[in-house]
Amino acid sequence: MTIVTKKELNRNMDSLKTIFLVRHAKSDWAAEFRLDHERPISERGRKNAKSLREFLKERNLKIDIAYVSDAKRTIETLEIVNKKEELFRNVKVTHLLYEANLGIFYNLITSTEDNYNSILFLGHNPELEELANQLILRQNAYKDFSFFQKFSTSSIIGLSFPISSWKDISTVSGKLILFWTPVKS
Repeated sequence: MTIVTKKELNRNMDSLKTIFLVRHAKSDWAAEFRLDHERPISERGRKNAKSLREFLKERNLKIDIAYVSDAKRTIETLEIVNKKEELFRNVKVTHLLYEANLGIFYNLITSTEDNYNSILFLGHNPELEELANQLILRQNAYKDFSFFQKFSTSSIIGLSFPISSWKDISTVSGKLILFWTPVKS
């Protein structure tokens, strides 16, 4: 499901601060891994990550800065979605996003330079869903209520904020401008 047109999306990004949340591609539970942090993506995950890349390319969506969890499945998702580094201008891989709490997300957001108008987080659930609920509903709603029935793997959510500084992120609620999930095959 797409909330806005490509033209509206790009117009919104020029005048507002925008945050995109991407859940990593479907992981491969049958693969060998010692720790959850080392779990790779599955073939279905690769296919869905490619679909996400095509969706973003069709909309000519360029992200100013991407914060990415250092887990294997998020790195593999990044490599597929940002092939040839054509969608994300700056990428910062960090261990902070693996099992992150809201405070970590807010610290990353508010420490982002204001000349960056769009941020993308590539990470995990339930943390991304909790962040989305917080940014939309302005409450820690995940435990009692979620805005989403399901935030599937390889999905993207886009939220816009009528602010000029990332430091003001906690003063306004986000407006949902994009919600896309891969087609089940």
